[in-house]
Amino acid sequence: MFFARPVRFQAGLLLSAALGGLLPLTAFPAGARGWELSVAGNGASLRLPLPAGGFELSWIHSVERTEWRETYVVNRAGEIVLVASEFSSGGAGLPEGVGEGETFSLKDGRMRIEGRNVRLRDLKIRLSDVSRHFLWAAGRRVDLNARFGEGVVTMHAAP
Repeated sequence: MFFARPVRFQAGLLLSAALGGLLPLTAFPAGARGWELSVAGNGASLRLPLPAGGFELSWIHSVERTEWRETYVVNRAGEIVLVASEFSSGGAGLPEGVGEGETFSLKDGRMRIEGRNVRLRDLKIRLSDVSRHFLWAAGRRVDLNARFGEGVVTMHAAP
């Protein structure tokens, strides 16, 4: 079974709104305001303001071939904090259960874990044509593969 212990179900935060027909909007938990997200790799860089204090990453899982989406906020200490994960299939590399303070919900075939609290100073992502990564921040959808090519990018919050 996917989850080893009982979980509490609740409605997800994902809103079905769109900007320009492409950008799903997420209600971000309270985070620090006034930060920018700095992304660098392969000799290129990008800085995006984070007026809502958060951003999302989406990609295609390399084994399951389904979309995975993660929601992050920047806390007052400037850490990038994973607060939610959403996916549509169980399998390789997926969480085996929910942790302390996390909740699981299932809606329209999508599984969502909220209440996560994974803190990172830097977020490193391996980009490949197989997984196709997108960054959703400040009302923009950025194709990270097109901008940075294959390789590793590093993200961190900057004041």
